[in-house]
Amino acid sequence: MRVAGPSASVLLDGQELEVPILPRIPGGPPVAGDDVRLAERGDLLRLEEILERRTLLSRGEFGGRNRSRPLVANADLLLVVAAAVDPPFRPRLVDRYMVAAELGGMEPALAITKLDLVTDPTELDTQLAVYRDAGYPVVVGTTFDPEFVERIRTLVAGRITALAGHSGVGKSSLTQELTGVHRAVGEVSKKIGKGRHTTSDPRLVPLPGGGAVVDTAGVRTFYLPPMDAEDVAAGFPEIVAAAKDCRFRGCRHAGEPGCAVVERIHPDRLESYRRLLDTV
Repeated sequence: MRVAGPSASVLLDGQELEVPILPRIPGGPPVAGDDVRLAERGDLLRLEEILERRTLLSRGEFGGRNRSRPLVANADLLLVVAAAVDPPFRPRLVDRYMVAAELGGMEPALAITKLDLVTDPTELDTQLAVYRDAGYPVVVGTTFDPEFVERIRTLVAGRITALAGHSGVGKSSLTQELTGVHRAVGEVSKKIGKGRHTTSDPRLVPLPGGGAVVDTAGVRTFYLPPMDAEDVAAGFPEIVAAAKDCRFRGCRHAGEPGCAVVERIHPDRLESYRRLLDTV
């Protein structure tokens, strides 16, 4: 459920236990969402093995082109939470998370909070149409609106869902509304206009009726783990579909003759794709 230094909180037969982690555990370190094997040592249990992961959300490290850090294991859905305003909507950050979800084997979806602060709903609808047209589930509302929470609950029902996104967008508030478990909630810094970090460690919280959510730390920048050009393309499903009609195999959609992508893909998504492609 959570890792804190040399120990982990694990759920065993419905009971949460704090157990030490075997030093230098193979495949480690464990992360929230991992299925693990415990072993008895005298009167103590300790975590000795990480079982095979179905999915994995990872992030890259600044300056470490060949390094990545696992964040959440075995999540079925990555719900990218973004605010309509305060902090402002950042499509490039959203796109990076969407690529990370595809790379890690999770279904991506988008939740937009703070709808009550929007002064120009037409502009927001135009931005979100890009993601709806790409096939992503998009839910819009206000964190403390019961109808919005119920729509999120329906989306995540019975699944393990990782919540990720910019600091100050309401991930911890949404976790609290979904689970009834309190998590520290922060505000957007008035000095720098960015969210304050309130969740420092991912924690898996079971949902009433089955499934769970994992509230991850808010970020201002999300570095993607090491990947190649094919991985980047796979993170844009609408580009993958359009690329089947390109004249040449291996087309990078950067002005090659006979490219079928440029005419079909929204310019903002194409710009995100090209920026990420430049990084690999």
